[in-house]
Amino acid sequence: MPVLNEEKILQSSIETLDEYMMENLPYRYKITIADNGSQDNTLKIVKSLAQNHQSVRVVRLAKRGRGRALKQVWQSSQTDILTYMDVDLSTSLDDFLPMIQPLVAGEAGVAIGSRLMKKSKTSRGFKREFISRCYNKIIKLTSRTKFSDAQCGFKAIRSDVAKRFLPKIKDNEWFFDTELLIKTERAGVPIHEQPVTWIEDTDSRVKIVKTAVDDLKGLHRVNKELDNRSWFEKIAFPILLIATGALYLFGVMHNGMANSYYAAAVQAASQNWTAWLFGSLDAANYVSIDKPPLATMIMGLSARLFGFSNFSMLLPSVLAGVGSVWLLYSAVKRQFGFTSAIISAVTLMLTPVAALMFGFNNPDAILTFMLTASGYAFLRSLEGRRPLLWLGLAGLFTGLAFNTKMLQGLMVLPAMVIVYLAFAKPPIVTRFLHLMFAGVITTVSTLWWSVLVWLTPSGNRPWVGSTNDNSIWSLIFGYNGFGRLLGNRGGGGGGTPPSGGMAIVSPGGMGGAPSGGHGPGGTGFGGQTGIFRIFNNDFGPNIAWLLVLALASGGLLLWILRKTPRTNRGRAAVIFWTLWLIIHIVIFSMTSGVIHPYYVVVMAPAVAALVGIGVPFLWGAYVRRKSYAWILPMLVGVTAAIAIIILSYAGTMTWLMWTVGILGAIGMIGLLVNLYTPKRWLQNLAIITSVAACMTAPVVYTLSTVNVTHTGSIPTAGPSSTAMQGSNNEKSQADSALVQYLLQNQNGATWLVAVDSANESAAIQLTSGQPVMAIGGFNGSDTPLTLEQFKQLVADGKLKYYAASSHGHGGGPNGGNSEITNWIKKNVKVVNYGGSDVTLYELSA
Repeated sequence: MPVLNEEKILQSSIETLDEYMMENLPYRYKITIADNGSQDNTLKIVKSLAQNHQSVRVVRLAKRGRGRALKQVWQSSQTDILTYMDVDLSTSLDDFLPMIQPLVAGEAGVAIGSRLMKKSKTSRGFKREFISRCYNKIIKLTSRTKFSDAQCGFKAIRSDVAKRFLPKIKDNEWFFDTELLIKTERAGVPIHEQPVTWIEDTDSRVKIVKTAVDDLKGLHRVNKELDNRSWFEKIAFPILLIATGALYLFGVMHNGMANSYYAAAVQAASQNWTAWLFGSLDAANYVSIDKPPLATMIMGLSARLFGFSNFSMLLPSVLAGVGSVWLLYSAVKRQFGFTSAIISAVTLMLTPVAALMFGFNNPDAILTFMLTASGYAFLRSLEGRRPLLWLGLAGLFTGLAFNTKMLQGLMVLPAMVIVYLAFAKPPIVTRFLHLMFAGVITTVSTLWWSVLVWLTPSGNRPWVGSTNDNSIWSLIFGYNGFGRLLGNRGGGGGGTPPSGGMAIVSPGGMGGAPSGGHGPGGTGFGGQTGIFRIFNNDFGPNIAWLLVLALASGGLLLWILRKTPRTNRGRAAVIFWTLWLIIHIVIFSMTSGVIHPYYVVVMAPAVAALVGIGVPFLWGAYVRRKSYAWILPMLVGVTAAIAIIILSYAGTMTWLMWTVGILGAIGMIGLLVNLYTPKRWLQNLAIITSVAACMTAPVVYTLSTVNVTHTGSIPTAGPSSTAMQGSNNEKSQADSALVQYLLQNQNGATWLVAVDSANESAAIQLTSGQPVMAIGGFNGSDTPLTLEQFKQLVADGKLKYYAASSHGHGGGPNGGNSEITNWIKKNVKVVNYGGSDVTLYELSA
């Protein structure tokens, strides 16, 4: 018991302790009072206690310091169990025997009282409670420890553990406890935590803030001491994150407003909170986009914070890319170490479709981040510590993914359910209960926005875009559900919109673009369905470069780990990533509805994870000359051949095809020859050329992707600026003469002008900063607004102008709103605004 100037309570505390031990402790004991340089009557009282109590002895220290006192007394002791407690007896003595029993039984090497466990009963002020919890959280985050309370003055240690570790403890003050716990836990010593009943001593001499600061300094020192990583490991990942952000930001510099359809929605979200909540295309809330609004919500908040611009709009996509790389690295590192983690992170960073979408404003960037976060949380749930917390977070992020891009956000759920039921640690019934809990979290996180739209009166929100019945359920299961999967538009209903609602429409930037382009079925629609679709000229350049390597690595790992216990986390992780990948390949290959090549960005984390996990295993099998060592050179050859096929689609990089082919041949043949006639120079040459053969083409395509402009609704990775020239929503700037005329003559109208579709409205809205009505939604084919409703808006002064595009986009006479268009052309006069880009009609009641 270390003491310093404790004359007031010392005698009563020691007598209480001695009496309690004598009556309740079934072991021989000695109470040692270490006087830590007291200047009152403490030493005199201690000596008196030692004379009157056979079990009490005194040690006088010349220098102060609780850690110094504990170290000196414990190192000189001959007992089997060494303990200490604070002299104020704040901790109930009834917790002493339960704390030391695991040490006596040999089940633990260190035991601590914890005030932060669920069963603990603690009474102390807010200041100490707050500082203590924050400090212990910092310990967990920085040192990755598991114990909950480092500071409770109620601890015990076995003498053999003390002899091993006390010489390694450098701190002689209050940080002594924390340093001892971190170093013993890091060395694998079991630590028993005992929940305690603890009452604060208001006369405590501890200077809380100073002690906390000193402890943080000590924590930094200990973590630095125990950090045995190489200099490369310390700097590689931070540099990689910086490089990832720089790469994607470089792409942002070229893309301007990217997809002007979503840019207009972000602009609206930055101007009006209703538009922000419902994902309106315009700030007057006429029509919503064809996706849930989470992505535009995040981009809208960024625009509100930094002002609306292409940078503020695209910054969240860049951060989503950096965050996805970070989460993937962390997930892989926890189970497979640094080498696999850094390979995975680099692979994701340099995947062409990732470089494309993490600098673009389609929802897929945020979707990929949410799914990666969900995957990280799910894999943490398999570790067995706080599974409900991590499963709940996985469900939360899955629901957020749904509210980014609807049903595509739920495609990873089957992999989670299968893997948790098969490989999680708890008993099977408990596993089912855990999944039910996670299912509730997922359901709430998934449906909250849809239910909000459903319950909100139509007059208080925009029309649900890409539906003909203003129903959110039609959007989910129709246009964005079976319509995508089976090929029918699935817009729902098609009836006349109910009166009183704000009309709204829009199949979004991933919706119905005009057909055309190159490749089977037209680029932008993915080509012919089938098992090799993912390798065709539409999908292949985006994702397929390392796809076979990833699948083969996953299969090999499952075979290697086939005899491991059921709960082996490594095998569970491999199965999870493999299922993630296979599910997406199957659905994307068989979908006959609207599908665009950049959708495959959600496959990138799984491909990168399997490559990162598998390559070190493949190399290990090769250098140890396993019976399957030949798989590595074979995969080098196959990967190089796939790269050549993908490069041949564009037909513009013959030099790169030859380079990859030569490197692949040298690498594959060199690896095969080295298997039978090992030579160090040959092995080094073979591995260098093999890595170059596998990575050169995707790296060149990634760099090409960020170096050219990508606009419109159907971007694709690679040296071409877009997959389909003339696709929807490429323009973000309207005729200045038109915009100036409309602004000068707006006269309080709600909408600056009405146009057929979002393809015309987005550019005018982005240029003017004012709401523009896209009568027929995204491509002009929806019918949310009747002619009579349109006339009423004109009569109310909410709409004064209609602009007919001369470029052939939108509904026009052949679109879904031809009745309105025909009425305007027959009954409304044309005005001269000083330009010829559109035909401008001045509406009047």
